[in-house]
Amino acid sequence: MPPQPLSCSSPPPFQCDHPGCGAKYRRKEHLNRHVASHSRGDCFSCPDLLRRHIRIYHPDRAPPASRAQKACAACHARKERCYGGFPCSACQKRGIACSPGKGESQEEHIVDNNVQISQQPHPPRWIALDYVDIYFDNFHPKWPFLHQGTFDVTKEPCVLIQSVIMIGLWIEGSKKSRDAATDLHRSLSTAIRTQMDRWRVSNQNQSTSWPMATYQSVLLQCIFALFLAGERAAIDLNLRYRIQDDEYDLLVTLVESCRLGGIFSYPNMLAQHSSAAPLTLVWLSIEEIKRFGLALYKVCRLSTRLEPTGADGSSAKSELLTLADLSFGMPDSDEAWNSISGVGSEARQEVAVQTNLRDSQDPTGWISQSSSVLSNARVAFDWI
Repeated sequence: MPPQPLSCSSPPPFQCDHPGCGAKYRRKEHLNRHVASHSRGDCFSCPDLLRRHIRIYHPDRAPPASRAQKACAACHARKERCYGGFPCSACQKRGIACSPGKGESQEEHIVDNNVQISQQPHPPRWIALDYVDIYFDNFHPKWPFLHQGTFDVTKEPCVLIQSVIMIGLWIEGSKKSRDAATDLHRSLSTAIRTQMDRWRVSNQNQSTSWPMATYQSVLLQCIFALFLAGERAAIDLNLRYRIQDDEYDLLVTLVESCRLGGIFSYPNMLAQHSSAAPLTLVWLSIEEIKRFGLALYKVCRLSTRLEPTGADGSSAKSELLTLADLSFGMPDSDEAWNSISGVGSEARQEVAVQTNLRDSQDPTGWISQSSSVLSNARVAFDWI
């Protein structure tokens, strides 16, 4: 299949050297798949991807008959896509029993007993991966709260993968891609709000593990809401983006859950791990939370309601994240964080062991300590 045009700053690095071709790809495995098409006569096709390809690129042609599978009971319960067969690949990977379910086809995702979201036809997997590349090439340097070195599309939760693809589609820039990104944002935001009781923290509880992938997905939806507000030029006199009320409420819920869960307390970050946990994994987890916290604070500083509620400025500010909430030190080296090697790399192990590089256990070095210097209840000037 021909490569898709991408409006990114850097050209795709891998080019086909077959005479008269010259197709370019961003990933080596995509080029290898393409090169193989020059050397074989008969090509094998996946019916599911073929149907989607025809729907997207050849709307005048009738797609082959659907062979959509019903989700197995386990995938249905976990709200995950099931690729059929018994046992299915997901159940085999987890080592659990796989049995037929009553539920959904691959074209339909059950959110709860009352709500169904019809899935938009997705591009083939290798095209979707191009949008993941766009995310990490263009968006990640500005918002580095996902760890690229351990991000695996075969293992990450579906909601996080689709949120990343959503951002990639928007950055690609064409009207078709941005419309698809907006549709995906609406579907994902609806699903997240519908399932809010599953991830929302309603009372102070710092003993349970934190659903970071879900929180990261919610944050990406909030960032996308800022993109949409920018398109509408919805900016107030404080130069904040006026986002829709339901989007703002989602942001407030995320902040509230993080506060009640004690996520942004460095001692709580450490308490999430046993004393026997590898230092590298502990460092990576803490670094991920720190960067997530800074990104969430940045979004809070950029956001306001579309319609004023009449509440005073201090009340509106208190429902969003403040510097006083960030009870941890600055993140460590960007070089180590942005390394694309595995978790066990020597460079990252060295950073994890040499904790004296940044003593986050000393409260005087926490970001929250700066709030008493940079803000004052008697000064209403909203500058930071």
